[in-house]
Amino acid sequence: MTPGKVYLVGAGPGHPELLTVKAVKLLEASDVIIYDRLIQEEVLALAKPSAERVYLGKSVGIHESRQQEICQILVRKAREGKTVVRLKGGDPFLFGRGGEEAEYLAEHGIPFEVVPGVSSALAAPASAGIAVTHRESASAVAIVTGHEAERENSRLNWSALAGIDTLVFLMAVHTVERVARELMAHGRDPQTPAAMIQMAFWHGEKVVTGTLTSIAGEVQRCGIEPPATLVIGEAVRLREKLKHAQRDLSRRPDSAAHFEPAPVPDQLLRMATAGMGSQVLRFALATSLFDRLEQWSTASELAHALGLNRSGLAEVLECLVSMGLLEVGPGGYRNLELATRYLVEASPQTLRPALLYQAAHLAPLSAVGRYLLNGREDGAHPEVQDLHRQSCECLAHYAAPFVLDKLDLMPHSPALLVGWGGDFYRDLVSGRWPKMALETRNPFAGNGRGDPAQSIGNGGQSYGVVLLSGLLGCCERGQFGPALEQASRVLRAGGLLVLHDAFVSTEAVPPPELLLSAFGRHVMQGGSRNWSIARLESELGSFGWRVLQREAIPGGTQLVTAGAM
Repeated sequence: MTPGKVYLVGAGPGHPELLTVKAVKLLEASDVIIYDRLIQEEVLALAKPSAERVYLGKSVGIHESRQQEICQILVRKAREGKTVVRLKGGDPFLFGRGGEEAEYLAEHGIPFEVVPGVSSALAAPASAGIAVTHRESASAVAIVTGHEAERENSRLNWSALAGIDTLVFLMAVHTVERVARELMAHGRDPQTPAAMIQMAFWHGEKVVTGTLTSIAGEVQRCGIEPPATLVIGEAVRLREKLKHAQRDLSRRPDSAAHFEPAPVPDQLLRMATAGMGSQVLRFALATSLFDRLEQWSTASELAHALGLNRSGLAEVLECLVSMGLLEVGPGGYRNLELATRYLVEASPQTLRPALLYQAAHLAPLSAVGRYLLNGREDGAHPEVQDLHRQSCECLAHYAAPFVLDKLDLMPHSPALLVGWGGDFYRDLVSGRWPKMALETRNPFAGNGRGDPAQSIGNGGQSYGVVLLSGLLGCCERGQFGPALEQASRVLRAGGLLVLHDAFVSTEAVPPPELLLSAFGRHVMQGGSRNWSIARLESELGSFGWRVLQREAIPGGTQLVTAGAM
């Protein structure tokens, strides 16, 4: 068989619009995509549905044996006659071990090509408003790996580095203190400006600044985590002038076909609602098992930590392996991509509360009977209500960046958000539109079931846009109509009403397990009703509104924008 070809492709700093045109074309045509943890789901969504995805786990601290395994996978897939994309964050030849993989392919006679990518070494400073070279302050720049700085026998020439205008350290979050100490010891001014940029061009971007003497403390105080880029030099001072420069990386209509955000993986929703699989997933989520499995752990170690029977737990772990959530190896078990991205509590994209809510409560037959007789289940279920609130907040937090990518709120200031995710929306809005005024109110926070209409009307102010976030599933019967009426009163002429919520599909038949479990959950919640887009359009029409736009948002939700008729 004629071997296929391997493309070592740079995925850039994270945002899909910063991919090269060639990278996009290769992703769309590839048979196999081999990638690691620093690749956004939106980038992977560019591949054709039939493409095989091979997740390589953690990219930090890959041992030689693991790197050898990666190279062998590349050769094996190519020898099957397939077009293989080896997708790497940033540029494949800049601290990505792409050179080693290219060398291995050449030695084994496999055709390959290198497709450069935008490196975070340049993109992260640019995102933070730092020009790494400048005619007046920086004529030279050096890019250095932070991993090398932590070695006792480091090959870094600190004396030479101390004299270079701008220094960019990649992977230096855990070595920033030593980097600063070594540079000062070799003659660099302790007051030299420094900045650390976390997750540049991602939704969780954060920037901290200081000097060589203070930057390590600032990084620790602000809780900066990898991936992050350290910049040292007078060029950092430019940030004060350039940090408010606006960038347009939203999903515009002309690029929507390429860069639609990927939905939450269907298999997770199915796992959370289907038979015994839902109970296995429920156990793993409730015991925070995935949080423990970010590192290799054996069944014995986990059983001891959780106080469980080793054999029984091993069966559960094997089920999670078969569900595509864990990998198994000599070191025991460890999370695969889906678990790391969506099921670990500390992940920025965690869906743990929402999936636990999906999996945890099915209505018993007696409750269904009372629901059919009375129209709602008698009595409160505080544990269900609490989990439901956590689920709503989790989904709003997860979807907020995608919602704001679809909306240009600035022309409609001030804005009012009623519902879930207020704190996160406020942080995102202040970062994107510093002059934007945003009020947030949540009538359902805490243990109460408030009145959304009253929340909208409080304050007597008028707004250019009202965003209702996750209200439909929380409103009691008869509450949503008055909320729409109140929104009509507080919106200025030409203002927008925006709803972000989950809707029942009437355009395709959902899997039966989803419908049945949804019915069970609604019974246990007290009989709150399902909403379809058609039903919403009818309700909006009765208050003089028409739907202007509707778009799918990750998390199984939709964004609906309405204006006055």
